[in-house]
Amino acid sequence: MLINKIERRGFIKVYGKSVNKLTTDIDIFPVASIDKELRIKPYRITALWDTGATISAIKPHIMNQLKLQMSRTQSTKKIAGIGGLVKADFTFINAQLSHNFFIEYCPVYVLDLPCTADMIVGMDIIGMGDFAICNTDNETSFTFAIPPFPNRLDFADKIEKDAPLPSAGS
Repeated sequence: MLINKIERRGFIKVYGKSVNKLTTDIDIFPVASIDKELRIKPYRITALWDTGATISAIKPHIMNQLKLQMSRTQSTKKIAGIGGLVKADFTFINAQLSHNFFIEYCPVYVLDLPCTADMIVGMDIIGMGDFAICNTDNETSFTFAIPPFPNRLDFADKIEKDAPLPSAGS
């Protein structure tokens, strides 16, 4: 009997306080580097998780430090953002989101990002799985898992299940 087992990967980031930006450290492996030695070394960067971004991107100085080659598809993309409409090329990285959680050959556009983070993780990655933000006890946390679970997370359903039953005198 053949049993299909889905291999899932995930992590949780707990900040210990309320935050208004979701950031994590990510190790990237520059698979498109012209320097073969750089391809096998993890390079730690700070990433901003942005559900308003449709694509993932890195800053130009990361591309230069890692000697990344741009994709040879000749398909520069016009990207609309806070700074207006810009043209950007892309390259590929392997992203290690946490221990044993890799996304291989992830396309990232090279943009001058208007934030302090070195990378934006956009919906092209977030949309691969399940993503939830919580603010329990005024401490922000978020969790991410790939692939998505078959059952949708429903906070409204949880409210109904946790609600106290009306008393007989009401």
